[in-house]
Amino acid sequence: MGMSEDVYELAVEIGPRGACTPAEGIAARYIRGRFEERGLECETQEFFTIDTYSYLYMIYLSVAIACAVASFWFPYVAAPLALVNAVLFALDLETFPVVSRLLPQRLSRNVIGRAPSEEGGVSLVVVAHYDSARSALSFSPGMVKGFRKTFSLMIGCVFGVALLCWANLVIWIARGDANLWVWIPTVVISAYLLVPLYIMIHREAAMTHTSGANDNASGVAAMLALMDKVSEERLGGVMFVATGAEEVGTAGMIRFLAEHGEEVRDALIVNLDNLGIGHLCYIDCEGMLFGHRSDPVLLWLSGKVVEARRFPVWKSSYRLLSTDATPALARGYRAMSLMAFDDDGRLPNWHWETDTVEHLSIENLETARGFLWNLVKATTD
Repeated sequence: MGMSEDVYELAVEIGPRGACTPAEGIAARYIRGRFEERGLECETQEFFTIDTYSYLYMIYLSVAIACAVASFWFPYVAAPLALVNAVLFALDLETFPVVSRLLPQRLSRNVIGRAPSEEGGVSLVVVAHYDSARSALSFSPGMVKGFRKTFSLMIGCVFGVALLCWANLVIWIARGDANLWVWIPTVVISAYLLVPLYIMIHREAAMTHTSGANDNASGVAAMLALMDKVSEERLGGVMFVATGAEEVGTAGMIRFLAEHGEEVRDALIVNLDNLGIGHLCYIDCEGMLFGHRSDPVLLWLSGKVVEARRFPVWKSSYRLLSTDATPALARGYRAMSLMAFDDDGRLPNWHWETDTVEHLSIENLETARGFLWNLVKATTD
């Protein structure tokens, strides 16, 4: 089966594959079937997670706004609560979730296929998430252009509220009352958070899941095509992981590392995401809050493959939302992402209704497969 057929099956026949939905489960069974066709050792790793990040962000934003308003009258409560809120928010951004574990959970799953080596070890892990995202106004064509700025502003406001709440507390301790000229900026800063709060509410009330052709049926199709080649050439030591619930906070990858981390501790991890349209790039740095440098060996090998084979693949950084490589890098694993961007450095049709098969380039996927195959040979030599 070719990449076009895999993409069509996931994005059209199965369609939108929201985290923890029945369609996500159907996609998982399809991918496992493809693994089994090639004789891989298969495992379906089930786990429970949230099925949307909207409610999580609503909590962080609402708490920050409430603390800002309350800091004038109740600084002893507002300041510690705002700080805890900011720290927990930062942990989520760095893929170490806490609050989400307290929210209602639903079933998702990773699908794992192993092409074992004679020694039984794993030298390379290829990862691609198969769920698709729910749209939001922030990803609309008119707003997505400024996504990094508005997202960074939201992060800055959450931390700014915490800082000013503590300033108000210090003044209260020193003077015995609050300072209006500190409280007013606190409320003004928090007022901006009403915008993303509205977007999250609107997202849950009015938006639907995308078909996810580029994000990320394209990455899964490239992974399956690479699996076909690895099987044909009888290469060992390669593990293929299709992660679920990536779009709600890389939940599948976090669970995979929690249960299989020791097995892949010394392996190289290559994440495939949004490959179907645009300029292919291997990512040297990624992360929503802190920038995590990709594995230097993978970066060096990628550069050598591009140089030797003249692939139209470039090096770039990615500082928007997390990918499945982000939790691996944040935990000290050796990882790197392969992605594709438009002329403005954005992900084409990102989390929007236009993410359909009609907008994909099979030539892009063929180039990605060629690059990946040469990278696999370089990492397994």
